[in-house]
Amino acid sequence: MKITAEIDVSRQEHEAITRLRNAAFPEHQVARSYYKQLPHMRVTKYRDDTLVGYMGLDYRVINVAETPLKILGIIDFCIDANYRGKGIGSAMLTELSDYAITKDVDFIILISDLAAFYTRHGFTQVSEPNTWLRLHEHQSYGVATEHVDDLFIKSISGKVWNNGSIDWLGYMY
Repeated sequence: MKITAEIDVSRQEHEAITRLRNAAFPEHQVARSYYKQLPHMRVTKYRDDTLVGYMGLDYRVINVAETPLKILGIIDFCIDANYRGKGIGSAMLTELSDYAITKDVDFIILISDLAAFYTRHGFTQVSEPNTWLRLHEHQSYGVATEHVDDLFIKSISGKVWNNGSIDWLGYMY
């Protein structure tokens, strides 16, 4: 698994990420390697010369129950359909957790409907009101506040996640 700063991702890597991301999320296809916003980092997993696993990472502060928390957000985590069920996704989550422990990260967070997979890997599902900047096709559409049920968190620093409103202080993945 390789973690690369966004600015260092090559054209070929962007093309491979675009293909994998669009295949994994057919209802959200775009002609670029990200859906809403460029992530800060890209995580890639190759088998030979084939990209088989990908996730974007967003490092920032969010406000949870009036407490600022440093989060490492996972965006568009996907595994090539031919390689699913072979432990690649699990290994990537383990490596990411090991990486985050060495950094100034309070929580890893993500949004998904794969509850069993993420809880098996130490994530907890939270259901709270969320506020974020609505983005679509490089346009801002105002601020949204809605209840989100598919948010998963994993404590890294030992800080406590207090139940309460979540302000993303920007866009939601």
